[in-house]
Amino acid sequence: MPLPQEAPLYSPAYSRLSSVDLRRKLWLFGLMNQGRIVQVLGDLANLALRWGLPIQGLVRATIFRQFCGGENLHQCTRTIEELASSSIGSIPDYSVEGQDSEQAMDRCLQTLLEGLAFAARNPHTPLFVFKVSGLVSSTALHQLAEGRPLNTVVQEQARRGRERVDTLLQKAHELQCSIMVDAEESWIQDPIDQWTMEAMSRYNIDKPIVINTLQMYRWDRLDYLKQALQLADEQGFVPAFKVVRGAYMEKERERARSMAYPDPIQPTKAATDRDFNEATQLLLQHPKAFLCLGTHNRPSCVLASVQMNDLGWAPNNPRILYAQLLGMSDRLTGELADAGYRVAKYLPYGPVKEVLPYLLRRAKENSSAAGEISREYAQLLLEQKRRRNLNAANQTNSADA
Repeated sequence: MPLPQEAPLYSPAYSRLSSVDLRRKLWLFGLMNQGRIVQVLGDLANLALRWGLPIQGLVRATIFRQFCGGENLHQCTRTIEELASSSIGSIPDYSVEGQDSEQAMDRCLQTLLEGLAFAARNPHTPLFVFKVSGLVSSTALHQLAEGRPLNTVVQEQARRGRERVDTLLQKAHELQCSIMVDAEESWIQDPIDQWTMEAMSRYNIDKPIVINTLQMYRWDRLDYLKQALQLADEQGFVPAFKVVRGAYMEKERERARSMAYPDPIQPTKAATDRDFNEATQLLLQHPKAFLCLGTHNRPSCVLASVQMNDLGWAPNNPRILYAQLLGMSDRLTGELADAGYRVAKYLPYGPVKEVLPYLLRRAKENSSAAGEISREYAQLLLEQKRRRNLNAANQTNSADA
């Protein structure tokens, strides 16, 4: 059966929280719900880290604890097992950003290979995910995307970066572990798409090993998907995509404005929603495609579940996986899991200092009035109200007795 159109008023995902955890989350989400405060605190945190001030303990006890599984995979194990006890999978995500020296990218490759092997062994981790920008020089990606001639230095950076990416994707094929290539800014995305599609055609013969990501806030992504599906049909491989609304909208618009080139972003939120839902439909209706539906938007999940039902698919059909971020949309994740759908949480991990840029970016993305932080805070307030009403009713019953 599809998900019901209306969500239940209260969710077991929140009722299972201890009183201490509920108060901690209310405080954190209440703070993050103030967009200006998020911006100021983020700037202060970056300055503190740059100056070597000892703030890692504070970060670890607050935002890191809420949104990350741990500093390494061993520390993630407890979270993975807790999620698995509620029939929720985990997608390990080494969330270190901004690595741009060859030595740092070599180390990043080794960490990703370890993470991939971990995911391949663990029955509760259906996918592994990585960012190409952690393995390839941003200069090389940028110039490749622009089609500019590369000098000798940049050519070597591009060669070494491509070699790292190929090493990781080939290992995923050897381990038969699905690996998702995360989407990035539009000005470096073209070579990432090209390399990913080449690997998809090479490795996705019988199953979705390599999975690309589409940010549907870009107006060109729906046409790109249609072309990719046509290519898959012609070459006979399994097309595999994660569909998301997107993560870099403010940065994209500001760059397009400052550099005077056409805005790559959809003109309205409604246009993004339309293309997101159409991409979902195209992938579900394709005879072989795999879809990871990465969204905190309940109507989109309801629509996908209706389409699955119309196609005669069971909720646990292996061709679709629903996904949300750790620490966000627990109500939706729990509802999907309880209804029997395959669902997983993105599980960021990495050293606190190195993961902080990722955490601050996520906080800023979701801190607007229409963002996920506001919705999550509202759900926590509902749970607090439910508990107060329950306590009041219990006290009344005790007095009557």
